[in-house]
Amino acid sequence: MYRFLKNFQPTSISNFVENGEESLPIFIYPWGSFKKKEIISNKSRDTSRFCGPSSDSFIEEEFNRTISLYNKIRKEGYKPWSNFNRHIGGTYLIKKNGLKKFIVLQGNHRMAILSHLGYYKFISVRNIKGYKFKIFEENSKNWLLVKTRKCSEKHALDIFNLYFKENGKHIRKILS
Repeated sequence: MYRFLKNFQPTSISNFVENGEESLPIFIYPWGSFKKKEIISNKSRDTSRFCGPSSDSFIEEEFNRTISLYNKIRKEGYKPWSNFNRHIGGTYLIKKNGLKKFIVLQGNHRMAILSHLGYYKFISVRNIKGYKFKIFEENSKNWLLVKTRKCSEKHALDIFNLYFKENGKHIRKILS
């Protein structure tokens, strides 16, 4: 966690796909924003909790929160229905063949803990109010940045497919 929060400083999602095209700024996706009413994400790398370099005090606070949550879930189990805000929220990316990948936008710590604890059965997730719940590969020609020619459809699909090809180990390589 320390190494990630200190050293993970991405500038573009395009850096993770090698196709020689001009890169998109960080938090800018070919389909636009994950939010319904936001065309381009106004999220900033400088204020993101997940882009370093983070201060040691922030990292310590994140570590303590994560360990506390880990102990609670390990002891009590994952019970998202006991409090609405405990559900993991996000957006599904859906390939033409029906394969789905859930992008966690709310509850990253919970999802990491559940994975570590071996929760491989169904994990209850929900749509976050105001966010797109599904993004379909078959609509790629109509994705915002493709339609406005800010990125090619090939580059857009390379980014979309990155979510299906990678499992996070590509991040570990960057930090090594």
